[in-house]
Amino acid sequence: MKNKIFLSGMVWLLLCTFMVSPASSHNDKSGTSVLSFLKFGPGAKAMGMGEAFTAQWSGVGSSYWNPAAISGTKETQVSLTHLQWFQDITAEHFSAATKSGGNAWGLLLSWGKTPGIQKRDEIPTTEPLAQIDAHDVVLSLSYARNLERRCNLGFSVKWLYEKIDISSASGFGFDFGGICSPFMGSGKPLVENLRFGVAILNLGSKMKFEQQSYSLPALYKVGISEYFKKDAWSSDFTLNLDLIKPRDNDMKFHLGTEYGLYKTFSLRLGYQLGYDEKNISFGMGIKFKKFAIDYAFVPYKSDLGDVHSVSLIAEF
Repeated sequence: MKNKIFLSGMVWLLLCTFMVSPASSHNDKSGTSVLSFLKFGPGAKAMGMGEAFTAQWSGVGSSYWNPAAISGTKETQVSLTHLQWFQDITAEHFSAATKSGGNAWGLLLSWGKTPGIQKRDEIPTTEPLAQIDAHDVVLSLSYARNLERRCNLGFSVKWLYEKIDISSASGFGFDFGGICSPFMGSGKPLVENLRFGVAILNLGSKMKFEQQSYSLPALYKVGISEYFKKDAWSSDFTLNLDLIKPRDNDMKFHLGTEYGLYKTFSLRLGYQLGYDEKNISFGMGIKFKKFAIDYAFVPYKSDLGDVHSVSLIAEF
């Protein structure tokens, strides 16, 4: 057991060293990736908590943030999420997850639309030639397994499609992740529910639009999650922290919290560092028997507008 913990610690140390190294902390690849839609995941719960979800063991829909997280699925769960972005950008997500023994499987179908893109040619004109739309589709299959009582590993395979006007491209992407709870069962209240997560998302070959090839928006993530429970008040509190290194941008920091009361009502707050237009997020959730509804609100600093997300979850 000590050897396994030591090996896990070494992997974490090497990954963190890579993420904060000078070579990775500054880059000039911003805007060189396609399918930016992949950066905006499903689940109003995650959005309300600042998208700090790498170590969150949360069941259905969580495979987007870390494939290993679907090991937290209870029974069979399905979820529908609607995201309303500024400038009439929308995204819809359907996710399902089920678990049998130490194995968990997940399905995620996402589609998005960006309307009103101005089409222009190489010769500048006062008015655009036309107004066009962009469409994105992602179909993902995930698998996760409990290696032992304290650790879970998972991976996802996904088909990707993007169409802008009459041009389109498709390809495949891969996600890998792990979550460990090294102190589970230790009897120490302060660390018994402490979890560590790591994930590498959106790996795959380049997608080609006409004559130009673009890389997928790969993400390298580490996260930590702590869960506290107060039986006397029938309440609980979750604190999450993520460090995220996009392939085409600089390091990001995500912080998320959730306060739950009577296993029915939840309030959420998130904060993000490293973004020009956003930082804080808010959310709430209500659960009744085997059904739940979550809502998230993300205000933007500029006049672009705000983002709203609503999720419906059911257990069977």
